[in-house]
Amino acid sequence: MLATAETIDWGLKLFNIPPLWLETKGEGIKVAILDTGIALEHPDLRPALLEARDFTRSPSGPNDIQGHGTHVAGIVAARRNAHGIVGVAPMSRIIAAKVLNDEGSGSSEDIVAGIRWATEAGADILSLSLGSPAPDGDIHLALVSAINQGRFVITAAGNEGPDLDTVGYPAGYPEMVAVGSVDRRQRLSRFSSRGRQVDVVAPGDEITSCYPPRGFATLSGTSMATPFVSGVVALMLAKHRRHGGKTPVRNQRDLIEHLCKTSTDAGPAGADPLYGCGILDPAKLIKG
Repeated sequence: MLATAETIDWGLKLFNIPPLWLETKGEGIKVAILDTGIALEHPDLRPALLEARDFTRSPSGPNDIQGHGTHVAGIVAARRNAHGIVGVAPMSRIIAAKVLNDEGSGSSEDIVAGIRWATEAGADILSLSLGSPAPDGDIHLALVSAINQGRFVITAAGNEGPDLDTVGYPAGYPEMVAVGSVDRRQRLSRFSSRGRQVDVVAPGDEITSCYPPRGFATLSGTSMATPFVSGVVALMLAKHRRHGGKTPVRNQRDLIEHLCKTSTDAGPAGADPLYGCGILDPAKLIKG
């Protein structure tokens, strides 16, 4: 599916993102996308891109051939330009770390290198729409180091639903924000991984976003829900930093607690392995 005129996707409409742009568009916030790179010449993304680096030694360099990273980046930061789509935080900036190659796979070493680089590059948020069924100690340590340096880390729960206990890694680590997916009816997506590690759910079903080299595509997955949450966190940080540098969250632990406090309960009462603490409520999260 191609977007031929500027489109506000269903998730932004249903979750009332456009009214929030009167207060914040994510100005000054840097979001690192650790993925398959980014389409360097995409008109919706080129103005948002601050820096891109390839850690996979791909012939294409940081340019995205596979498509996944470009789609994820668009959900966060696609610009308002009367063309294509609009991201959740359309004035945030993207730092693209290509840690997955042109076939969509990546080594632990490359992912760790990308995490360290994004942290050193000053990313406020690290958004990881990637995962594995097995834990990886080196990736875990790199992400914990980023968190200890004041970065916020948002991760995809995985697409192994509907069975329980299917959350992948790094989302399965307790320090991470683990994101599941809901559809247009705000029902849990069938593919969304279930487990006690899930913190919050957001739109991830049939999401239209940017696609290489200059087009648009509709994809589904917790990979799409994760940048939605990252974009909303960018809106929150930008708003509160504008007012004397204050923010309702000081660190990753605060963010997880704030997400739980402001989300709308769904499924079984209280936190549960399907919806986590509930469905993301952007207005409440940003208000503090």
